[in-house]
Amino acid sequence: MIRIVGLQRNESATQEFVLLQNQGSLRLNLRGHLVVSDSALDEGNLNQAAHAFADDVLIPPGMYVLLSSGAGNCRWARTRDGALVYYAFMNRDAPVWERTYGPIHILSTQHTFTERVPALLLT
Repeated sequence: MIRIVGLQRNESATQEFVLLQNQGSLRLNLRGHLVVSDSALDEGNLNQAAHAFADDVLIPPGMYVLLSSGAGNCRWARTRDGALVYYAFMNRDAPVWERTYGPIHILSTQHTFTERVPALLLT
């Protein structure tokens, strides 16, 4: 289960981030998870303060994801104390979370439906 463990609101997009951690016992795919603020839900504007992960990357148990509001290239790296962190970026010019109110949520995929190739369907 991926959870939000930290939030740094800032006037600069490059200094603002949400810190996530896989607190489960299995590797989890980051793709499909959504970080969204209550204010974006209330206003019905997911462009305002939300990020859907398209990264097809597995997060091992106990490892972290740092979602920066600024620009950058997604990558795995180690912190000064040796912890493994996946750096992801929203590629925004302006801060995202500094302008929001209320809680911030992480929503995970509960079910995925994929169309099957007709040849694989039983007739």
